Amino acid sequence: MKYQNIILLTLIFLVASCGKDDPDELLTEVPTIELIKVIPESNQVQQYTDELTFTISYSDGDGDLGTEDPDIPSIELVDMRDPDVLKFDYHLSPRTPSGAEIKITGELNVVLNHTIIIDENNNAETTTFKIRIKDRAGNWSNEVETGVITVSK
Repeated sequence: MKYQNIILLTLIFLVASCGKDDPDELLTEVPTIELIKVIPESNQVQQYTDELTFTISYSDGDGDLGTEDPDIPSIELVDMRDPDVLKFDYHLSPRTPSGAEIKITGELNVVLNHTIIIDENNNAETTTFKIRIKDRAGNWSNEVETGVITVSK
């Protein structure tokens, strides 16, 4: 009977100690992002006039996202029709005060004011976009890719 109580207490402690990991403890110094949505949700835009808004969530274990210097880009958006040419860089303002090392999570919008049709002979073209962000230490996040987006005249 005494051994049964010890075994029972041991099982209770084991079950009580098992729990879900704290998501904040899983954050690393390398930023991670996730694509939440693209607006317009129809994924269809007209060249020169319609803008695309990419909403992404981010997390970073040491909070070193963004820079004070507006000339330093931290966000890269690539149109996969021609990734070497159609690459757009954006500045990201600091997400934490200078010198702070705290875990951060949040959302941000990346806005592409307009896009174009590359081949003038086409009435419409399809593409996808890839997005990634870089922290002050030079670490690139994972890359997220949109679904197919149609650009039309």
